[in-house]
Amino acid sequence: MPSATQAETAAVSLRVMELNDVPAAVRLHRANLASGFFVDLGDRFLCRYYRTFLTSPAGVALVAEVDGRSAGFLVGSTDDVVHRRHVMRLDRWNLARTGTASLIVRPELIARFARTRARRFLKGMRHSSPQDTTPLDQVRTGMLSHVAVEGRLRRAGVGARLVRGFIDIAKVHGVERLRLYTSYDNEAAQRFYRRLGWKPQQVLCDADSRPWVPFVLDL
Repeated sequence: MPSATQAETAAVSLRVMELNDVPAAVRLHRANLASGFFVDLGDRFLCRYYRTFLTSPAGVALVAEVDGRSAGFLVGSTDDVVHRRHVMRLDRWNLARTGTASLIVRPELIARFARTRARRFLKGMRHSSPQDTTPLDQVRTGMLSHVAVEGRLRRAGVGARLVRGFIDIAKVHGVERLRLYTSYDNEAAQRFYRRLGWKPQQVLCDADSRPWVPFVLDL
């Protein structure tokens, strides 16, 4: 989930992530967000996963640069429902094939997948055109999925610049609320998002019973 930076001191510029940026994003993901089932599935799966943010109509994928060099990235969506629907319609089979290949060579992951994710995954695969079941009166909600920054540039304002850039894009698209999740024990990230105005919510647990702290920002 998103990592934290603190003081703003570097001159940071943002640009849209391109396909050739994906391997660097995967490397940073592994370095900064090393735990999680997606990481365990390997770099090929992570590359497929990150490409969904480049092709989704609701996807946002940003690269931060300092002195012309890549300093970090952010991926998210301006409408979480639309993005998930895009993934299920267009990318689910590629993700499934890549994930299955990883499971075959990692037998220890098969039991974990069967225990925590198989039922939900198979249900999703059966619905090739999932409908948006969001109530009409519910606000349009975007999702900040991942932020990672090069180690040498942490506390240089890169993370804050990425998050604020994402917020600006969300506002342009009429998003009313943003969400994100931090690890329960990642107090630095939680302090970082509080300083940027995000509000913590009730702790939730994922499929692996790992606790996460949701944060919300009303725009």
